Amino acid sequence: MSDTLYDRLGGLAGIDKLVDRIVELHLQNEVAGPRYRALDGEAIDHAREKVKEFLAAGAGGPVAYTGRSMIETHTGMNVSAAEFVAVVDDILQAMQEMDYPPPVCNEVLGVAYSLKEEIVHR
Repeated sequence: MSDTLYDRLGGLAGIDKLVDRIVELHLQNEVAGPRYRALDGEAIDHAREKVKEFLAAGAGGPVAYTGRSMIETHTGMNVSAAEFVAVVDDILQAMQEMDYPPPVCNEVLGVAYSLKEEIVHR
């Protein structure tokens, strides 16, 4: 087994594919989708790149995260608990579609849920 979550996610190539699929699912999501569909293409691309950086850096990869903190990013957005759960569900669906093993899925979901207080109702 690889040492880092970054390696278990398939490195940058795996994270790129995963985040691209997550964004597709977010755009289709009935609960969280309206927030994402309100963004223009440039904003979606920027968010996608920052999520890739965030995940790669946080998973132990050789990548530096250059974005804002979760609190800075989400303050004023008033993300609901239902939107948060919908987004996390999309992450799980994408990971399952890509055949990540349950322990890897659980690790990523654990990270996502650890950020809930920094995202919801800010």
